[in-house]
Amino acid sequence: MSNVNWSVSGTGSTGQTSGDNYVVTVGSTAFTVTCTANLSATPEGSENPVTVDGASQTTDSIAVLSAQAAFEAAAKKVTYNGRKYAVTGSSATVYYFEESFDASKLGIEVTGSAYSNATLTHKADNTYTVKASNADNAPSVEITINSQKTTPTVSITPGFGANSPIKGHTYTMSANYANTYNSTDVTAGTVKYVWTVEHGGSSNSTSASTSSTFNWKPTDEGSYKITCTVTEGSSPAATHYETYTVVAEPYQAISSNDGKTTLSLTPDSNTVYINTPRIQSKTDSKVVYGTSDTAPNTVTWKGLDYKDSSDSKVVKISGHDVTGLKKGTAKVIATVEFRGAEYTVEYTINVTSLDADTSSVTNGDEIEYTQRELKNLLEDAIDDVYSSFSSNDITIIKLVENASGYLTLKDDSTTLRTGNSIDGTLTIAAKKGYIGDATFKLIVNNRYTVTLTVRVDGDKDIKDTVTGTSANKSVTFTNSDYDSLYIYEGSSFKTEKYDGDWSKTSGHTDWKLVSKNKDYTVSTSAFDKNGKATLYVVAVDDGIASTGTITVSQKSYDINYNVVAGKSVSFSQKDFEDFLEDYAEDDGKYNPKKDDISFDHAVLTSSVPSTKNEGTLYYGSTEITSSNKSKTDMTDMDKVSFDTVSKPSKDTVSLTFRVYGEIEKPNSKKPDKVNYDVNVVISVVKEDITYTVGIDDTVQLTARDFVNFLQDARTSYRKAELDYVKFDVSGKNVSSYAYGGLYRSYSSYSTGKLADSTDKFYYEPSRTQYDLADVAYHTTRWAEAGKTVYIPFTVYGTKGEEASGTMAITIAQTMNFIDVKASDFFYEPVKWAVNNKITNGTSSTTFSPYKNCNRAEIVTFLWRAAKSPEPTITRNPFSDVQSVRDASYYKAILWASQNGITAGTTATTFSPYQECTRSQIVTFLYRYAKATNTTTYNPFKDVSSVNEASYYNAILWAVGKGITQGTSTTTFSPYASCTRGEAVTFLYRYVNGVK
Repeated sequence: MSNVNWSVSGTGSTGQTSGDNYVVTVGSTAFTVTCTANLSATPEGSENPVTVDGASQTTDSIAVLSAQAAFEAAAKKVTYNGRKYAVTGSSATVYYFEESFDASKLGIEVTGSAYSNATLTHKADNTYTVKASNADNAPSVEITINSQKTTPTVSITPGFGANSPIKGHTYTMSANYANTYNSTDVTAGTVKYVWTVEHGGSSNSTSASTSSTFNWKPTDEGSYKITCTVTEGSSPAATHYETYTVVAEPYQAISSNDGKTTLSLTPDSNTVYINTPRIQSKTDSKVVYGTSDTAPNTVTWKGLDYKDSSDSKVVKISGHDVTGLKKGTAKVIATVEFRGAEYTVEYTINVTSLDADTSSVTNGDEIEYTQRELKNLLEDAIDDVYSSFSSNDITIIKLVENASGYLTLKDDSTTLRTGNSIDGTLTIAAKKGYIGDATFKLIVNNRYTVTLTVRVDGDKDIKDTVTGTSANKSVTFTNSDYDSLYIYEGSSFKTEKYDGDWSKTSGHTDWKLVSKNKDYTVSTSAFDKNGKATLYVVAVDDGIASTGTITVSQKSYDINYNVVAGKSVSFSQKDFEDFLEDYAEDDGKYNPKKDDISFDHAVLTSSVPSTKNEGTLYYGSTEITSSNKSKTDMTDMDKVSFDTVSKPSKDTVSLTFRVYGEIEKPNSKKPDKVNYDVNVVISVVKEDITYTVGIDDTVQLTARDFVNFLQDARTSYRKAELDYVKFDVSGKNVSSYAYGGLYRSYSSYSTGKLADSTDKFYYEPSRTQYDLADVAYHTTRWAEAGKTVYIPFTVYGTKGEEASGTMAITIAQTMNFIDVKASDFFYEPVKWAVNNKITNGTSSTTFSPYKNCNRAEIVTFLWRAAKSPEPTITRNPFSDVQSVRDASYYKAILWASQNGITAGTTATTFSPYQECTRSQIVTFLYRYAKATNTTTYNPFKDVSSVNEASYYNAILWAVGKGITQGTSTTTFSPYASCTRGEAVTFLYRYVNGVK
């Protein structure tokens, strides 16, 4: 195209070429635009161009509006409270919801960016002036705005229809909003809904939402008021409320399988059909609804599901059908819908099947069964169903099905194929890299098909740790140890996720593959508040798969201490000096090769711990309080201690200190002052269940201790029955040469394996389950007296109860007293007293059992047996007992006096060094036990109810309880001195035999 020419016609219109465009300045009348050009083109298939000269095109006539006319055409919408009303001709009708019309809320909307500054001004009556802008010559137009009151309405449709709402059910409440204005003339504002529920004096409202529905779940019976408030634009539009009476659950779902909820599957009948449960009235058992009833009483099947994921290993669900997979018990839940609410029935499925579990095997390894062992295994499986079956009845065993690709089976050295007989030793070899269950089937005597399940485990239990180099940042580490490392991040991990064929790189959903020498980064968001993240891993090396965890930690500057509840922990000056040096170096202000850094002081900046629920912080002998903490400069952190309460409300106490220091740099006249905040984290160990054991000795766990712990964990657990216990033995000192180990069983003639964290120890075990009563902790000969091993545990009740605690096993002094023989009546009492720190020996090799005890020793023994409680009074009535000189028994005497165990020898003296008589110690015990004597028989000639009235009942009580039998059949010797051997024996018999 060439020789392009433009022209425009019309009064006052002019044009100007701008590149390929033609810009027209419009005049006062209609106009046309004409374009003339020479055109040239080469037709398809031809080499010669065709030329057309002077080709011309003219537009249709284009009308021109005046500025006034254009503005009038654009000013067509009036606004009011967020709603828009059309201007028809020169008038509009505005609808309002309020009691009266508020003209100040009127506005104008003019189409086009040129009118963004348009104004609306009241002129007179209902007449308003709309102006394009504030300019004097700006176009304007007058419009009439009429107002009309309208009343929108809202109603509530309940999700329970005409029925009464039921406590605990969830219902969808729907709002039905309507307005009366002409919708063609109005653009409605955004409609929002707020729901308010009032019950029992409380009121709760939802946030404003565009959704017209609300899910309501009443938690109590009684009257509820539900209000729906609707706004449209910025105006409250409508409000409506309904009052409903919530009733107790009147119905229950019941089994339609002959009323049975416990169903059995056998090899001959391995599938059961779960009929749709029926709904029964709780008040009238004859009122029952089912699938054939008409609405609203129709019962609708919703589905069947496993109660727990582990149930899927025992049974398979398909629609209404439940089919047995292996021997065991599973629970499934059927759900139905009735009158808009869901109801469930839980079924217990007992599967009796010809199956058995072999020993577990590591992937890439193998296990063997001799013919006798294999026959015994098969006998156990068959005998469960056919009780008269014996291994001696087995004449032939054949392979009928093998786990595809996961197991290799051999008869002696011959690889087995389907149909082969097994006459020799059966070898089961697990595929490298596979973790999970693998099954194969054998047919016995050409009649009984037995499924054997092999658990294939990981090779190693990985417990790696990685620590970052900075606080509050991501951590990157390199997989330098394994050919392939699969990583799972997330709190929803279950051990079943370890199962799979890890010889293949595909098919591992949610796992991330990290090849050897490749990096993996744990993002900042993955760490918990303590700066730790747990990665679950499967590592493959030389084809063998191992499982476990990698604990990743961000760098922490925290100073950590451990303390037993009720005890005291002392801080360390060096810990704070090391923190100051470490932080200042990371902060770039300290160069350890050139500079010197020194600790000046620290100040507590966090809140003071609760003296009731946590403990008390001291600097020297000064208690740190909220009023003095900011004024107390702690210049020696060795003087800081924290006394914990005996029953803390939480396991961790965190304190923040601001640490001040100085850095001296070479050639600097003045040191640089620095200060940093550090968290001191005090972990408080609750010794929920305690045991004491000697060196190279064994202590058997008492099953009843765990029953008591479960029942004391919560008020609602008072009648709970213990099912099993799991112990967390992952702690570094739980199983070690320096301490010992927790064993599944341990005795002089039979030693079981070390317990695993996954083991379940049952209170009432079956033949194949571990017995809680067999569990024992055995110390090594290298164990150190005074050390304590802490083993976390979790107890599980038969009805889903669960509670966690800590078991403390203290390694105590071995009985090595030359003056205490195993044949002595006081042997066990002395051992008990020493191990429980009630008393020590008189030397490293002697106990002095025949040495007479004084009064101070006796009340101290008793006080320590009572766990050394703090006296609740501070006034000391005894002039012969001083807090400093007699510190070893001062608190014991105050405690005994305060509890009425002894009142002293006079009102002002205790006589701590006076020898204690036999009558006095049994009286002390009698008062401590707050006992009442019910025995009238007195065998002793030297104990009279008149002459020995002050201790007469105590002696008869002690004899009746077996605490003592006297010095002969007819004498008690009440005024004879009590020896150390007798004292610990009386106390031992009381504590361990009378509670």
